[in-house]
Amino acid sequence: IYVERSIFDQFTKAFAAAYIAGDDDKARAEYASTRMHWERIEPVAESFGDLDPILDAREADLEPGQEWTGWHRIEKDLWPPAGGYTALTPTERKKLADHLVENTRKLYNRTRDMTFTADQLGNGAKELLDEVATGKITGEEEIWSHTDLWDFQANLEGAKVMYDGLRPVVERKDAALAATLDEEFVAVQALLDQYRDGDGWALYTDLTPQQVKELAEA
Repeated sequence: IYVERSIFDQFTKAFAAAYIAGDDDKARAEYASTRMHWERIEPVAESFGDLDPILDAREADLEPGQEWTGWHRIEKDLWPPAGGYTALTPTERKKLADHLVENTRKLYNRTRDMTFTADQLGNGAKELLDEVATGKITGEEEIWSHTDLWDFQANLEGAKVMYDGLRPVVERKDAALAATLDEEFVAVQALLDQYRDGDGWALYTDLTPQQVKELAEA
């Protein structure tokens, strides 16, 4: 977790610089891989009620009058929907990107001295997987970029790290459960690996309804 938030801070700055410079091809190429660092530590980030919506709010979830900032606001500008969308100006881009970097740095600083209890690790792992299986599996997360499988992979990795911290206890208390969980993590990873494409994954829109169903069940 601590390594992730440091890398996230570093890569977010590089992504923001490309976006501010108007290098959309580079920004699009770095969007999903940079967001993976957020997705791996999402339960930690969500513990800060103010930073989560600032950094990760989706347009469909905005409250009336709420300013829309963060990853998905930039996502929409990089993958603009057809018809009626007005691209952000260079000044608006800079303000949005600077805001993203500033609040990522706040996340970095707030997590510097955090410690985690066993129930926080267990619930965090479960939350990551539940969110994929019941919410993100619909494609609602990356509605313009369709880079959902990057998010799925990062959520799985984050859950695995949290579970690994608890595994010695699980194995001592219920060895059969530990073995089952080990097998299931491997099975889900194998299923995701089928959709690898170079250094990334297939776009979510390339999956069939049956493939989506298999992922949700896994």
